[in-house]
Amino acid sequence: MKRIFIILYLLLVTLAGCKKWLDVNSDPDTPQNPDPASVFPTQLAGIPRGIQYDARYVGRYVQNWLTSSSTLSADVNWDRMGYTGGSDANGDVWRQTYFGLGQNLRYIINVGREKGQWDYVGAAYALQAFMFQSCTDHHGEIIFTEAFKENTALFKFDGQDTVYNGVRVWCDSALFYLNRTDLNPSNKPLSRGDYSLGGDRQKWIKFVYGILARNYNHLSNKAIYDPAKVIEFCNQSLSDVSDDFLVPHDASKNDDSNFFGPYRNNLTNYRQSNFIVQLLDGTILAGDTSIYENRDPRISHMLSAGQDTTNGNGGYRGVDPGMGDPNGTGAANARKRAANLWGDSLYQNPSASVFTPNAGKFLFKDKAVSPVMTYAEIQFIKAEAAYRMGDNATALDAYTKGINAHFDFINRSNLPRNNNVLYNGQPISNTARAIYLNSPNVKRTEADLTLADIMLQKYIALWGWGFTETWVDLRRFYYGAIPDPRNGQVVYKGFVPPAPLSSQNNGLLVSRARPRYNSEYVWNLEELARIGALEGNYHTKPVWFMLP
Repeated sequence: MKRIFIILYLLLVTLAGCKKWLDVNSDPDTPQNPDPASVFPTQLAGIPRGIQYDARYVGRYVQNWLTSSSTLSADVNWDRMGYTGGSDANGDVWRQTYFGLGQNLRYIINVGREKGQWDYVGAAYALQAFMFQSCTDHHGEIIFTEAFKENTALFKFDGQDTVYNGVRVWCDSALFYLNRTDLNPSNKPLSRGDYSLGGDRQKWIKFVYGILARNYNHLSNKAIYDPAKVIEFCNQSLSDVSDDFLVPHDASKNDDSNFFGPYRNNLTNYRQSNFIVQLLDGTILAGDTSIYENRDPRISHMLSAGQDTTNGNGGYRGVDPGMGDPNGTGAANARKRAANLWGDSLYQNPSASVFTPNAGKFLFKDKAVSPVMTYAEIQFIKAEAAYRMGDNATALDAYTKGINAHFDFINRSNLPRNNNVLYNGQPISNTARAIYLNSPNVKRTEADLTLADIMLQKYIALWGWGFTETWVDLRRFYYGAIPDPRNGQVVYKGFVPPAPLSSQNNGLLVSRARPRYNSEYVWNLEELARIGALEGNYHTKPVWFMLP
C-alpha cells in the first residue's frame, strides 16, 4: 500500500515580521481540524462509491447484469469471470477501505474520544468494521494489522481469519461507544452528520449486529459455524424496513448523484441477466411462465421490459454471460432487444448524461438511494441459519418475513432526504402481493421449504445493490456445486457459470478480486509474491471462508 509522507523542513531565520508571512497558509474558511460532524457525511458517501464502482465487475460475476454485446472484448472477459490486468478495475472497495474512509474514520475516532463524542466514535468503528469486512470478502487476504502503519511503503497481508476476528473486535468497540450515554452536551450530535440513519444510535447498534450476523454466517462451510449465534445477532439487528441503512443521493453534480443513474451514464452497456429475469418471471421458482399469477409483481419495478411483449413474460429479456444480446443488431430485431437498466424499452429510456431526478428505474435513478444493509437481508440470513440447525419453524417465519420486507423496501415512500421512490408508477398492491405469496414461487409449509428457496429469494432481495454479499453466498456454495446439506438438491437452481471461462482462469471459477493494482502491484510486490498474487489465475484461488 502506498504511503507517501512528505516532510518539508524549513530553516527559519529569526527576522522581524517573519511570522506574518507564514500566516498566509492559515485559511479561516478551511478548518485544519474539522469537527467529526463535518467529516462524517463524506464517509457515508464513500461506501456506495466503492461498492458501485466495483459492481460493474462483481455484478457480472454474480450475473446481476452482463454486457450487452459479445464484441466488447474487455467486458466479455469480465462476463467470463476474468479480469483486466494492469488496471484498478474492481479495486475501488480496496481504495475506499484504505484511502477514502481509512484515515478519516481514524480521525473521527481519535477526535471523538478527545471531545466525548461517543456516538461518532461508535459509528466510525461501525463503518470501519463494515469496510474491512467488505474488503476481505472481496479480495481475501488483505492488509489489516499494518493497515495504518506509518513511515513505510511495504505492508504485510493478513489471512482472512485474522481480518474476520479483527472486524468482530471493532464491532465490540462500536457497540461499547454507541451504548454510552454520557455525551458531551456542548458537541454536535450524530444527527448533524448522519444523513442515512438520522443519528439514531439504536439503528446504528442494529447495523453493527447486522455486520456480525454477516461475519458469522459466512463461515457456514467450517466446523466452527454457529447458526445459533447468527440468529442471536439477527434478532438484535434491523427489525423492520425503517431500519434499512440507505445512503441518499440528493444533488445534480456528477459526483453527488447516483453512480447507477442515467446522468452519470455508467451502465450504458449493461443488461439484466437471464438469471434474474427467470427468477422473477416464474421460470425457476414456479416452473411455469404461462400462468400470469406465477409472475413476480416485483419484476415490473426492478427490471426493464422491451417493446415486444410476445415472449410470454411481458417482454422481459435478459442476456447470458459473454454472449451479449442475441437481438442486439439489425433493425428487424430492435423491438426484441433487452432493455437498458434505466427503464422500459430502448425507446423510452431517459437521456444519458442529463440530470433528471425522476428518470430511471428502481435503484438506477439519478436520485435513488444506495442500500448498505436491509431488514430483508437480515431475515434471509436468519432463515438460512435456522434451516441449517433444523429449526424449520423459525426458518419459514424468517423466509416469509424476508420476502415481505423486500416488497416493503420497494414500496417505501419515506426515503432519506426525499430520494426517489423505488417503485414504478404505483406501489405493489396488497392484492398482487397476496397472489404471489400464494403462488408456487413461495413455500408455505415447513416441510416444503428448502435452502434453495431461501437463497434465491435472498438473491432477488439483494439484486442491484448487495453485490459482495451475493458473491459471498455464491462462493460459499461454489456457484451451485455444493448442494443443500439436508436434501442434496442444487441450491442455486438456474445459475449457469459462463462457458467458456476466461482464458486467465485455467478452467476455474473466480473466487476473489485481485489486490488493487496502483497500490499493491506497483509498490508491494514482495508481499504479493508471498501470497501468490503474482500468478495470473490468483483470482481463482479459493478464499478462506469457502474452505472447510
